[in-house]
Amino acid sequence: MYTQTQFHFGGDTIRKDIELVLGISSEEADKLKRQYGLALKSFIDNDHEIYLSTCNGENKTIKSSELIEIIEARIEEMFSLINKDITSQGIKQRINNVILTGQGITNINKSDVAGKIALNIPVKISTGRLVSTIKPSFRTSYALVRYVSSKPFSKSVASTIDVTSSNNLVKNILEKIKEFFYS
Repeated sequence: MYTQTQFHFGGDTIRKDIELVLGISSEEADKLKRQYGLALKSFIDNDHEIYLSTCNGENKTIKSSELIEIIEARIEEMFSLINKDITSQGIKQRINNVILTGQGITNINKSDVAGKIALNIPVKISTGRLVSTIKPSFRTSYALVRYVSSKPFSKSVASTIDVTSSNNLVKNILEKIKEFFYS
């Protein structure tokens, strides 16, 4: 039985945390998240100094480790909520792996490692060159379809279809899928 549970935590949550804690603009917070995005402080190679301009016009210097602590705290909370939910639903033991989707989390280095530590389940990051061409509201669905279709069982099921007799049916289904993702 295939069980799918989705949680939606956006990169905006992390950006807003950075913005609030450091007292900087949304744009600067987003830039910092992209430039220094790391899920675990233990993976810091070099603790750089970062110069900031706060919203009230002051200049401020922080260490990159301070920024990463903000990111790490939010990511830990996200995975903690996920762990709590899947445990309370009684489905944790049936989950083989977790797939992270969305640029907010997949662009943060070591988010898969943080997830594995928090959940004690293998965590993978969804990738794909086509994902940037998909409407943001359909990216999670796209990533899940892509992941499921890469599994051996889906190929064996697909290979039993008589393509010659249902060519129009398959063509119609493909057109509907294209409409769904690209319209």
